[in-house]
Amino acid sequence: MEVTERFTMGIQKISDSFISGNIYYVSNSLLAKALMNIDQQCQDKILRNMSTDSAEAVKKMMADLEGISKEEIESAQREIISMADGYI
Repeated sequence: MEVTERFTMGIQKISDSFISGNIYYVSNSLLAKALMNIDQQCQDKILRNMSTDSAEAVKKMMADLEGISKEEIESAQREIISMADGYI
């Protein structure tokens, strides 16, 4: 299974309470990279479970990351998958 597919499927299956309770373990910059090139529904699920300020910071970082390589995106996704091992 492709990294981005596994990452997206993981977001879809975890609960909002899990995200909001654990999102602070992930840096905004890592999260911004990982959310690049995934569907809007999954991005929204993560962002709505963050503080408003943090979500806005991640959105800004994502806008600044346009053109980031697929390898950098997948590296960030792998790192988050390893952090949430067993949950996604």
